[in-house]
Amino acid sequence: MDANTISLFLNNWLGVTLDAGLTGAVLLLWLSWFRNGKRQQRLEQMLVETSSQLEAATRHLSQASEAIEQLRQHEQALPRREPVEKAAPVPQQATRPRPVTTQTSALPAQSSTQATMILRMQREGETPQTIAERLDMPLAQVKLLLKLNAASGTVS
Repeated sequence: MDANTISLFLNNWLGVTLDAGLTGAVLLLWLSWFRNGKRQQRLEQMLVETSSQLEAATRHLSQASEAIEQLRQHEQALPRREPVEKAAPVPQQATRPRPVTTQTSALPAQSSTQATMILRMQREGETPQTIAERLDMPLAQVKLLLKLNAASGTVS
């Protein structure tokens, strides 16, 4: 083999190596671009979902604000009663039956909203557990409404 053949062989080998390297680099860049495109699609989808969740939360907050405002208006329209003094607490039994009341004066007026009834009963000295039992609603809902009322700054 002479020097020209070796030089030609090295040039071809170097050219093939450079072509293979450039082809590999282009493939890696394309793969990176493809992955980033997929990632961007997922992010856009998550943004759309988050946006719809935010809109729903905003609607719920608006409704809650309107309900609180209605409660304030009802509370202002109601005459203030003196709190009923509590009797000594009776120890609770595990299977205590619900008390049956036949007096309609013991229950709040039917024309009031549930929230107004809850606030009135609390003002009269009832516990959240008793309120939930008498109104046949979840205790967590009663506590939430009382907390919302306390946080809104109204005096009950």
